Amino acid sequence: MEPEPGIGLIYENPLFLNINQLDLNLTENSPCINTGDPSEFDFDNSIRDIGALIFQSLVLGDCSQDSTVNVIDIIFIINNCIFNNEEICYDCADFDENNIINILDVVYIVNMILERN
Repeated sequence: MEPEPGIGLIYENPLFLNINQLDLNLTENSPCINTGDPSEFDFDNSIRDIGALIFQSLVLGDCSQDSTVNVIDIIFIINNCIFNNEEICYDCADFDENNIINILDVVYIVNMILERN
């Protein structure tokens, strides 16, 4: 009897980013994305991914996740990160990767926006 795919199971290449260098992050077209346990959710409220590493397509600075880095993201960082209203913010706002969201990260995003205009 041939095995059949089911919830939380795949019989395909998981499409890791770079298996030769043991980078087990998922590529954006991986069959592991949003196919895990349907009772568990990722930070973006999608169904849990299969594997230890959650797929993230976040752009650094795009905290509002609207595909544009702008003043709305600065407001998001100040309201949700500096005032500790949300944990999700660290993935998009910790520019200096020191595990602290502060005014320096806001300065980085302001500079990033100004450089694009």
